[in-house]
Amino acid sequence: MTPAEFREARQTLGLTQAALATLVGRQARNIRQWEAGDRAIDDAAVRLVRAYLDGYRPSDWPPTSAASRPRRSSSTRPS
Repeated sequence: MTPAEFREARQTLGLTQAALATLVGRQARNIRQWEAGDRAIDDAAVRLVRAYLDGYRPSDWPPTSAASRPRRSSSTRPS
């Protein structure tokens, strides 16, 4: 998964960088670095994001309405 695909997946899921970081057990700065292409994206995080895109929701999924309703993202939206 490329950094752009990772960012688009997060946005599609309606998650902030901080919320995704919590779900994958990392810090928000790791998400920023992955999305910027400054560091290689952790394989475990990619597997989790793909599972989330397939509809898996862990018990600690953020309770916000934005996170419960996946949205389509466009390349012009800010992260």
